[in-house]
Amino acid sequence: MKKVSYLLIILVLFFNLNSLLAQETSGIIKYKAVMNEDFKNKSLEEFKKKKDVPPAIRKQVIDMYLNDEEDNYELHFKDQESYFHYIEKLKNENSSLSFGSKAGINDFYVNLKDQRIIEKSSMMGLLKYDVISWKVKNETKLIGDYKCFKAEGLEKKYMRDGTIEEEPVVAWFTPEIPLQFGPHSYNGLPGLILRIDKEESTVIATEIMLNPEEKIKIDPIKKDAKVRSRKEAYQIATDYYNDTYGN
Repeated sequence: MKKVSYLLIILVLFFNLNSLLAQETSGIIKYKAVMNEDFKNKSLEEFKKKKDVPPAIRKQVIDMYLNDEEDNYELHFKDQESYFHYIEKLKNENSSLSFGSKAGINDFYVNLKDQRIIEKSSMMGLLKYDVISWKVKNETKLIGDYKCFKAEGLEKKYMRDGTIEEEPVVAWFTPEIPLQFGPHSYNGLPGLILRIDKEESTVIATEIMLNPEEKIKIDPIKKDAKVRSRKEAYQIATDYYNDTYGN
């Protein structure tokens, strides 16, 4: 009974605030991503156990973990569309090699009306993502000035050997901003997603601008564009890897 009441409260907040903010149909959300310390430490420990890695490569990989940097993104949305864009880092001659945040550097286009979630991959072209089925939990936290609710989901993860695993993902969304958008491919909750927690990285909103004077930049994907399923794309990548390096 408590669970039903809890969900009803969220829905009431969402629809009431949605009517209050009906004019706020566009905006820019800035996010940053960082590599999680537990993941970094675990990865370093496992890598150091490998005995067949040349010393020069060993040092380079360890340095890339130790020099991890945050990644920055912008989410532009208008009406039912959004575009999530990776912000390129400025490099200089003193820049160190780094794994970054491990949150990815590809852009994402989302159309809520058509339920289209498409990643723009530099290697594989356009990839279609499935909508995640979220489960809202009885847990809240403050992110900035916003009260956020926790939601859990499972995301498909395609492995090199052709198998598919389900990776847990946690979203923190606020009904105070009744927009169903979020970073990367994550959306569909009754409130803007301000934070995503995964094993490798955490993505969190750093700035929220509703109805800004700045131009909203959305790079839409045409409906007749060639879009692959993620399964098809990963199969192509697996076949190429096996043909090049052997099974």
